[in-house]
Amino acid sequence: MRCEKVQANKCIILVVCYMTSMALGQEENVKKYTTLERVVQEFSRFPVIVMGDMNGHVCILGEKVNENGHKLFDCCEGNELENLNVTIGNGLHTWESKEWKAAIDYV
Repeated sequence: MRCEKVQANKCIILVVCYMTSMALGQEENVKKYTTLERVVQEFSRFPVIVMGDMNGHVCILGEKVNENGHKLFDCCEGNELENLNVTIGNGLHTWESKEWKAAIDYV
């Protein structure tokens, strides 16, 4: 983790993370979210930006909310984080294949 100086004695904390696909189980993601929440709380005196491939579906494109999506909602709510994909990027996909489009990458 790095703390980049924006102004004298001010930092922005940028956390980039990857959450494991639901097909591989949730034990690892529980550990990752525990670490993520600890970091967000530890650096709460600074602006914190969390971004990455969360492998979560949160109904942005009409899909069913999955367990990773619930974990993402809980993390945002419990740490006073704003999910920009929901508030300003509603309806935009971040991943696609030949047959599917999804919003799984978040800020």
